[in-house]
Amino acid sequence: MPDAVTHDRFNEAVLAHLAVAMEAQDALSAAVNLAGPYQADIAAATLTFGETTLRVVLLGTVSKQGGTWRWSWANQGFPPDSPAIAPVHRIAELAQAWGLWELGQAEFWLHGIVDTGLGPGASIAVLACPLVGAVGFFQADYGAGLAYFGIVDQQVPRPHPTIDALPGVILRADDRFPGMGRRQLLTYASVHDLRITGSDRSLIVHLGPDAALQVDFDANDRPIRFGSIPRPA
Repeated sequence: MPDAVTHDRFNEAVLAHLAVAMEAQDALSAAVNLAGPYQADIAAATLTFGETTLRVVLLGTVSKQGGTWRWSWANQGFPPDSPAIAPVHRIAELAQAWGLWELGQAEFWLHGIVDTGLGPGASIAVLACPLVGAVGFFQADYGAGLAYFGIVDQQVPRPHPTIDALPGVILRADDRFPGMGRRQLLTYASVHDLRITGSDRSLIVHLGPDAALQVDFDANDRPIRFGSIPRPA
């Protein structure tokens, strides 16, 4: 594993995905009881909560003793072509294009990874989920470590962005880590495949043929004003 390295670029990417992640976790929490009993079946690529079974991918694991993250594709205990593992190979393929060595490194130290509230392993899951089409993640404690599953099931669809809900999504993320609002909005638009126009201090998110939201930012990239833009009749 590389040592004497920093995770600055990786941490910026994690925080840029925070609005997407918070929205996705809300959707997952509304679908199942994350605090209740569960059963994981990696061979079948499923997680079961009560009577609800969801399709998942295994993103990776955290070693409690070693303080490291290992991508699931690097774990020799799992067949690389299994449905829970195969989709995660895409993450490694993006390492060079994104300029994030962590995506392609089989295992690395967690020291220095930003903690968005649920530990550094969860922060890695925040970034990894959209890369494999997952809506939210689940953290499973198996004693010696933590396993992170991405939810890839139609029972938990990615929330549809609306002009009423979007301001709250962006403000919540910016409140958690101030100064990333503009990047969070750009990332949100990218994940949701929304067209976005504007300038450094004012962005317009096109939410459909009849809806657009203008978001203004201060000099610190914090959102300070939201306003709907009327479309011609």
